[in-house]
Order: sequence, then C-alpha cells, then structure tokens
Amino acid sequence: MSVTGSTASGLAATIEQLLAEPAITRKLAGAEALCAAVAAGAFAAPAARAFERGRPRPPARPAAFVLTDSLSTPRRADLADPRGRRSLLHAVAHIELSAVELALLAIADFPGEEADYYRDMAQVAAEEVVHTRLLLARLHELGGELGEEPLHLGLWETAARFDSLPDRLAVVPRVLEAKGLDVSAKLRRQLRAAGDEASAAVLDRVYHDEVGHVAIGTRWHRVACARRGLDPAAHFLALARPLRPARGGPPLDRAGRLAAGFTAAELDALAGATA
Repeated sequence: MSVTGSTASGLAATIEQLLAEPAITRKLAGAEALCAAVAAGAFAAPAARAFERGRPRPPARPAAFVLTDSLSTPRRADLADPRGRRSLLHAVAHIELSAVELALLAIADFPGEEADYYRDMAQVAAEEVVHTRLLLARLHELGGELGEEPLHLGLWETAARFDSLPDRLAVVPRVLEAKGLDVSAKLRRQLRAAGDEASAAVLDRVYHDEVGHVAIGTRWHRVACARRGLDPAAHFLALARPLRPARGGPPLDRAGRLAAGFTAAELDALAGATA
C-alpha cells in the first residue's frame, strides 16, 4: 500500500503509512506511538476515510515472508510436540499482528465518529501490540521467529469485505475475535499438559484482554446500529451465521462471550446455526 497520491491526512494518513510498513518491529513501534497519542488527545479524529470505498489493500509484510491462502496452510503438529507449540505461537503471533492492523483500520475507515470511539479502538490496538510482542518473545525463546512458516491474511480479507461501521463491528470483534475466545481454553489446557506453562500464561493474558476487546466491539456495534435504525441482534446474526462453520468447530465459550456482552439469545441462535 502506498501513500503516494493519497488524499488522507493526519491520523488516517499515519495509519495508512503503518499498514504499508513491512518491518514488524517498526510497525509495532509506530502503532504503539500512535495509540498513545490518540489516548492523550494529540490526534484529531479522521475527517475523511483513509481508503476508497471497497477493499483496502492488504497490509505489508517483509519480502521474505511466504503468504498463502488460509485453506492451504499446513496442519500443525500436536501440542505435545515442541514443533506444534512453536507453530501455534507463530500462528497466534500473526493473528495478533493482524488484530493490531484491523483496530487501526477501524479508526482510519470511519470518520465522523465520537472521540470515545477512536480512543477505544486505539486502546484495542495498543493491547494487541502488547500481545504480539509477548508472543514473538515467547516464540523466540522456543527458537522461532515470525515468517519461518507460511502465513495468511485471512482475517484482513474477511474484515475488509465489510464496508459499513455496523458490519465491521459485527464481524471483527463479534465474529473473528470471539472465535479466539472459543478455542483459547482448550489450547491453554493442552499447553499446560505439555509442561509449557510460559506459553499458556501468555495465552491467559491474551484471553483476558480479548474478552474486553469483544466487549468494546459489542458496545459500539449497538451504538452504530441504533444510529441507523438497525436491530443489533438481528443485524449481527445475519452476518455471523454465514461465517460459522457448517459443522463441527469448537463449542462457544458462553462464559467469555457473556462477559463480552453477548446475550443468551444470541448465543442460542449461534449454537443452533451449526446444530
């Protein structure tokens, strides 16, 4: 993504540049600084969209990274195998990096919202930066580094299909991030069973924060729906049902999702979609 010829300015232009930055360390440092500035009120809210309507270009990655389709990524070894644990941390670190970028995109793509919306999205992005660094540090302790396995941009590609604020808030925090809640407990149990308490502890931290991120998304989804005369539950379910697996998949983390603002009726409807 190039900023050449862009009409974006201020906060949106800074985000555009961060998404175009291929170096992971610089991308994370830039995101951290931007989020701190937003929290301090040092950035004005975007006055215009950073990207033309339609799908924004994917975020940049180092040239040495191999990007592939999400369906063609190799099956990971069992977590009892050190290779499987390293592969898991590699995948989750990239998911969290993608979550940084999606939170920034949620700022750049939607001008004219109230200041608290931008502060909340910046808080999410800042916490995703922390997660990414923790996971990269643990991956390094296990002898790995980001980019040693093929990666995909499936989260970005899914999110970028949805161009309105209610749609994006329904899909990113309430579908994509909430799926992470569903798989977390099993992964943490398996890591501890394999004796990898350090990796499990990192995922504990990620899970705790992600409940808060889904709660933020739930709150703002309801605000965005109310402003447009949409029923938030009906709107969410219409988008979420087609994104649920046709069969199988992990059970819903009802406790985590309820803590993040889901209603029991929403969870019952989601569970019924794959029954």
